[in-house]
Amino acid sequence: MSKTTMKLRHYLTALLGLMIVLPNVASEPEKKTTSETSQKTEEKQPLFKDGKDFFSYIKPIKVDVPKGKILIQYFYQYGCKNCLTGLDSLNLYAKNHTDKILLQTSPSFAKDENFTSAMNATFKEYGKADLSPLYLFDSLDRKEEKSLLKSNEEIRAWLKRNGIDDQRFHQLFHSEPVKKQIESDVNLFKQYGSPKYVPMAVLNGKYILLQNTLYNDDYTFGVLDFLVEKLQQEQGDNDGK
Repeated sequence: MSKTTMKLRHYLTALLGLMIVLPNVASEPEKKTTSETSQKTEEKQPLFKDGKDFFSYIKPIKVDVPKGKILIQYFYQYGCKNCLTGLDSLNLYAKNHTDKILLQTSPSFAKDENFTSAMNATFKEYGKADLSPLYLFDSLDRKEEKSLLKSNEEIRAWLKRNGIDDQRFHQLFHSEPVKKQIESDVNLFKQYGSPKYVPMAVLNGKYILLQNTLYNDDYTFGVLDFLVEKLQQEQGDNDGK
């Protein structure tokens, strides 16, 4: 074998070795599959979405809330079945989270209805504020002639069944303290923008829950947990500024 042939063989061997080594040194990063990319995108998506599971005020309402607490302001009306369902869920949630949740209920004036506020204020003035949730429960699913919203006869009968002197209740219903309480309720309602929807729950003056969320304990609690954590994180970020 000639010297020229041997040199050419050594050259080709070295070249082939280089070609084998180079891909391992300068290999491109492994491309992710479409399924892996979509999976990571889904993981980044929030579990509950604004505009679907909850809503937000464009400009949050200013509310005084003790540090570390979340205020849930709940608006309701008598004769509203969804209001009772929502109230039951919120009461249970607040009971299970007394360390961080403050639940405040107030009558709604949606559709210019002020009967709820007047009755609720009178129950308070009478010293029987605990009868208001019972009145909400008993006001549901009644025929018009048996209505606790329209029939004075039915209202008087209900009051007597629950140990209320109807004459004294009637006097208080038209009293100045009750009128002042109604004015206070109206002002609070206006503070939240005179919402047209009932029931409505507002967390720290910012996030809103409507009847499409306030109908099932598991779903409602899931959204509440999500928003409470979100608010606590926002509070922490503000404290750090």
